[in-house]
Amino acid sequence: MQEDSYTFKRHSKAHEYEFFSEGAKGTIRKMIQFQSLPDHNNMYNLAFGDWDEENGTINDHVKTNDGDRQKILKTVAKTVYDFMQGNGNIKIIARGSTPSRTRLYQMGIAAFWLDIREHFNVDGYISNEWESFRPNRNYEAFLLMHKELTIFE
Repeated sequence: MQEDSYTFKRHSKAHEYEFFSEGAKGTIRKMIQFQSLPDHNNMYNLAFGDWDEENGTINDHVKTNDGDRQKILKTVAKTVYDFMQGNGNIKIIARGSTPSRTRLYQMGIAAFWLDIREHFNVDGYISNEWESFRPNRNYEAFLLMHKELTIFE
């Protein structure tokens, strides 16, 4: 993952990150939250979008189109890696707020696939089933897990 990325900050709430996107439309505050799913042990939902100061929430429906998509995707990927490094054996589920956003996640995974698959197992959800991620499939959601490392002595 040699692409450029933004510097991010992990909040005191250990499940939140923020960074600032710089593009043609100016500086935009972006937020990432890893939301624990109470019915699923060690599973977190990835919530991401522009920070709405007025409502104090993430707006995952706004279209910024600021010309820095790859840099943003790389930054989100780095926060996922950082979060997983500090939280042991967890799983992260990612699904866009719209089919086009889910497709954007898929393009990000595919763009960095060679790096991602070295460290993580990725499943895609399609036709009511989970399967190992394959580029060029249109998935509805993604599940990311650390690869189990076996050390032989």
